[in-house]
Amino acid sequence: ILGRPNAGKSTLLNCLAQRDVAIVAPTPGTTRDILEVALDLGGYPVVLADTAGLRDERPQDLDPVEVEGIRRAKHAADTADLKILVIDGRETAHTDPSFHAWIGTVDLIVRTKVDLGLVPRSDLPSFLAVSALTQEGILVLIQKLTEMVAHHLDLRAAGSAAGSDVVLTRARHRAALEETLAALHRVTHAPLPDLAAEDLRLAARALGRLTGHVDVEDILDDIFHRFCIGK
Repeated sequence: ILGRPNAGKSTLLNCLAQRDVAIVAPTPGTTRDILEVALDLGGYPVVLADTAGLRDERPQDLDPVEVEGIRRAKHAADTADLKILVIDGRETAHTDPSFHAWIGTVDLIVRTKVDLGLVPRSDLPSFLAVSALTQEGILVLIQKLTEMVAHHLDLRAAGSAAGSDVVLTRARHRAALEETLAALHRVTHAPLPDLAAEDLRLAARALGRLTGHVDVEDILDDIFHRFCIGK
């Protein structure tokens, strides 16, 4: 999440996280370090990062700690998978060329505080208007972010088809692979052939939950393992 000081970045973070992660205050420069929160967007695990407000002032005119915060904010933007630019809905067009450079590189523009009014701006491409106070537009924003994350992961998965790292987006997929690896590791250290064979069977069973090759016996075993069923 990028934007000027007091644009509503921290408030938006708290709203999406549904808890007070970031300190919100009218004083510019309150957020100075990167604040991260893990979220579940439609089943996709994501990390949302709040950053220090981007100012136009020269570094010598700012507190050194805030200067470092801005540097970290720009670095976070450079390494993020998706960038959200937050703009106060009451803010008129700005002439700062560096800020317009950000407008051209972000993935989504969000105009906040629309409950206080929304000033028309011709310098912005498409944007979403929200209010963390009244929740206006928040559900639309969550849906848009979920679509963006899904699209981004689809692109990464397509790029990994040639043999690079596969992106795991489901906790059960990760758990199945971890169980498979653990069983295969035990095979290499099994003291007896029978024990090695059993671990191979467990590895194949865990992998089958990913590939879909799970027979009825496995399903019944899982049911009886999870629930207490009387005879």
